[in-house]
Amino acid sequence: DDFVETNDVCVELKDVWFRYKKEAQDVIKNLQMKVNKGEIFSVLGGNGSGKTTMLSLISGINTPYRGKVLIKEKSIGALPQNPQCLFIKNTVLKDLLDVADSEEDVIKIAELCRISELLDNHPYDLSGGEQQRVALCKVLLKSPEIILLDEPTKGFDAQFKKVFSQILFKLKEEGKTIIMVSHDIEFCAEVSDRCAMFFDGNITSLESTRKFFKNNTFYTTIANRMAKKIIPDAVLAEDIVLVCKKGR
Repeated sequence: DDFVETNDVCVELKDVWFRYKKEAQDVIKNLQMKVNKGEIFSVLGGNGSGKTTMLSLISGINTPYRGKVLIKEKSIGALPQNPQCLFIKNTVLKDLLDVADSEEDVIKIAELCRISELLDNHPYDLSGGEQQRVALCKVLLKSPEIILLDEPTKGFDAQFKKVFSQILFKLKEEGKTIIMVSHDIEFCAEVSDRCAMFFDGNITSLESTRKFFKNNTFYTTIANRMAKKIIPDAVLAEDIVLVCKKGR
């Protein structure tokens, strides 16, 4: 479905320029971006295009040397590419209790993210996917209004990706705003309201998810690549299945 524009902008980047050192090249170049409250907004693009740097400007880790970053919510939670950045205790339980209001909240979030059996483990002893889920728990326990996700599905199996998509939809229903940087094209196509293409420090295209993948040749879904010539509107596998059922 087409994304409906609203006037309830939650995050806005206006004429933003950023470089890591004074003599270095610009990483972000005159970036303009608006994200609505309660939106799942995904940013795709190649390595080194500036996507992670853009998240760091929204979170406040970095500051542009020109332009403005306007945030209309008080709390921001960020899931970094390396989840180990968030671990400071010697067990998962202690790490989660460090940010939780109660142990009951920890038990609930652990069940949601399927890490209940990992609570007594040292975070560094977990697999990459398990660490990612623990880090996600830690971010969600802070109940942020804006959630920044950098390659969140890295290490997730297909089963947990389905669980994760439901978590994102629930957060959206609660009015949370989610900005996700990802190479996982299929996942972005399933969960996002809008998708943006990032290239050389700026957004080169931005559309509702269905339009974005229909109009893209390289960054598009497997279903769209397979069926584009016979089913131009197909973006997800379900789209192809639906057309096949109708044709019976």
